[in-house]
Amino acid sequence: MKHLNKRLKILVVEDDALIAMELGERLDEMGYAVIGPAMTLADAEAAAAAEERPDAALLDANLAGQSSVSVGVALVARGVPVAFCTGYDEIKNLPSELQSAPLLTKPVSDERLMAALRNMLG
Repeated sequence: MKHLNKRLKILVVEDDALIAMELGERLDEMGYAVIGPAMTLADAEAAAAAEERPDAALLDANLAGQSSVSVGVALVARGVPVAFCTGYDEIKNLPSELQSAPLLTKPVSDERLMAALRNMLG
């Protein structure tokens, strides 16, 4: 569903350039505006704190060996719903504020991606 007046903004945090590009293209085709990709933990932290607040965020759980959980916590604290797009089937030791975050195992189908975003964005 295209949003004619205001496209919802999705922050993409992904350290693999090809996956980030492909995910960005898919989100654009679904009618979302893409923020990022943030490819490092520092970039992700900056995007999470930026004045322009995303409507939702898709986080790779592991950015070059660093966990993105801190970024997820920062986003949730700002009222931004978060989902993890990861190669893992679980993320260990998630803090309570991220326990209910959807876990989308890569490769994520368009159907699963759209359903997760619809649920996150209400």
